Formats: sequence, C-alpha cells, structure tokens
Amino acid sequence: MNKSVTPARKFLIDRLGMMRARAGLSARELSGRIGKSKAYIAKFDNGDLAMPSEVLLDAIQVCGATPEEFFFEDIANYKEAKELFEIYKVLSSENKARVIDLMRNLK
Repeated sequence: MNKSVTPARKFLIDRLGMMRARAGLSARELSGRIGKSKAYIAKFDNGDLAMPSEVLLDAIQVCGATPEEFFFEDIANYKEAKELFEIYKVLSSENKARVIDLMRNLK
C-alpha cells in the first residue's frame, strides 16, 4: 500500500475491501460493474488512486450495502443495531425513556 495514504483513506480502502469480499467480488469484477477499467479497484486498494464520492457510492451499492452501513462504526453489529433503532423509533416518549434507563442500568 502507498505509504502516503491517510488514516481516513485507509478506512475507505479497508471498508470497501471488506464489503467486496462479503459480496464475493474480485477487484476486477467490481471495477467492471461500476464501469471502470479492470485495474481501477486494485489501484484504489493499493492507495494509488483516490475514488470520487459518486464512484464510491456506486461501488457500495454494487457490493449490496448502503452508505449508512458502509460508514457504521461497528459494522459487525450493523444489522442488530439497525433493528434496535427501528424498534426504538416507534416507541412512545415514555417507553423510550424506559429503554434508556434500562440500558444505563445494564452497563
């Protein structure tokens, strides 16, 4: 990997690599599916190429993910956290306060 890669860019490289592996796509396959040259993703993976946000968003979608999932801090628990949040959103204010109290007491 290019030694001048910033931590933020390394995050993008690593996360897209994880998403790509999860989708069972090679760098070449993903490159083709987003309409780029065969070596495009490999160059990105090596830190030799910066990816515009529009292309990154296309790559995320091709990998079967959403931008929200891609940038979620604890990606291994994304689906569980998303489910909890969806349930929490529909609770009354009173029940939300109960859930928060319960969670604080479980720490």
